Amino acid sequence: MLLETITAQDVQIGLHAKNWEDAIRQAAAPLLASGAIQQSYIDGMITSVHENGPYFVLAKGLALAHARPECGAVRLALNFTTFDPPVSFGAGENDPVRLVITLAATDPDSHLDLLGELAEVLMDESRMQQLFSAASPEAFCALLG
Repeated sequence: MLLETITAQDVQIGLHAKNWEDAIRQAAAPLLASGAIQQSYIDGMITSVHENGPYFVLAKGLALAHARPECGAVRLALNFTTFDPPVSFGAGENDPVRLVITLAATDPDSHLDLLGELAEVLMDESRMQQLFSAASPEAFCALLG
């Protein structure tokens, strides 16, 4: 299980964002700091929403932020960030977003197993509500396992 490799360092809890762009920047900051992505990857995510709309807001309260690998993904990585208060992405009934999962993938296929594991977690509405309100990174990680 790839999700078992997620640690408290991969989770940010209860951040405050001015708007959706700020939310993406904050959610991606740990990946940038660890060298998993370049600044151009963050810029690519923001540009993509401006050009294509908030397509990565997948469900009520949940966004899977990502850009194309060539935008600056250095290695496969994942980060989880909850926002309090939630942030509007202009995604209609799926707004506001409480959890942004930031994904960096270096090619079209390497992250597919990870997304499969993630889908199992995300389809459990009760578990999602617990993730949204987790009080600490450690509590969040325990819910993933």
